[in-house]
Amino acid sequence: MEEELANLNLLDDKEEAFQGDITVVERNYQFCLVGRCLTDSVVHFSSLHNTMADLWHPIGGICITDLRDKRYLFQFFNDVDVQRVATGTPWFFNNHLLILQRIQNGENPLDLALNFMEFWVQIHELPSSLMNETMANQFGDCLGKFLDFDNSNPVSGNQKYMRIRVRLDVTGPLKRKKKIQIGKGMAVYARFKYEKLSLFCFICGRLGHGESYCPFCLKIEPSKIIFGWDLSLRAAPRRRNTVVSRWLREADGSQCCGENMESFNQGSNFNKMRDSGRQSGENIGNQLSNPNLIPLGSNHQYCLNGQSNWRN
Repeated sequence: MEEELANLNLLDDKEEAFQGDITVVERNYQFCLVGRCLTDSVVHFSSLHNTMADLWHPIGGICITDLRDKRYLFQFFNDVDVQRVATGTPWFFNNHLLILQRIQNGENPLDLALNFMEFWVQIHELPSSLMNETMANQFGDCLGKFLDFDNSNPVSGNQKYMRIRVRLDVTGPLKRKKKIQIGKGMAVYARFKYEKLSLFCFICGRLGHGESYCPFCLKIEPSKIIFGWDLSLRAAPRRRNTVVSRWLREADGSQCCGENMESFNQGSNFNKMRDSGRQSGENIGNQLSNPNLIPLGSNHQYCLNGQSNWRN
């Protein structure tokens, strides 16, 4: 019996091995964005799911998948929709910055850091002679990475600031000012204002939390805390010039002037803000500073108007 067991070989090398092929299915992320909410608070996916779809209302629909850890996959179905959302950043959900990034070929949405976001930044208190594209490039690289210079923003006459598009690292503090040396005996400080700036800390200057939840509060005595940042970093909403139609007339039949039209627009905007304040109960100043700020949506979870109809 022992001899039979000794001669028993479970691994028969003489037989041919089975051939097994592993099929790897690669997902197409051509029209996809991956994003995460910059907050330590709880984010209800069902609310974000519906709210962002209603906000963007893409032509071809959208499918949103929860990747966990406040990370989400936004699948569009055409390039028009994904480009419109990508170029419209920054976006917000419940006053929290939603960091979005286009997925390139071969990239895994779970491996992307998602630490960079694009902002329009206004550069104030700068001499008009320095408001040019060359200086815009230098300021952009100082803040993060220069992307664009707003040529439509006049840099002469009554112009008070220069406007640039910058990719910022959200893990670092917001920069407040930059010293500019003019010649040998003159220096000025250019001050930065960020458009559509969401929640940020007055203590450390970082996005994503307020002073009450700042980690520095655990390291510094309350009496020694210095608030180095303030609301001056938040740019006021830009007013768009309204072209008065040549068909408009005053009550006496004369040509309608721009001043009356501007007064009408201001009154209309005030009424809209008042009504909006009644409906949402939110602070009007926050709404103006964050045009993309939106309230929580309803608690449903499904794909909207897209080609996928499976549940997450």
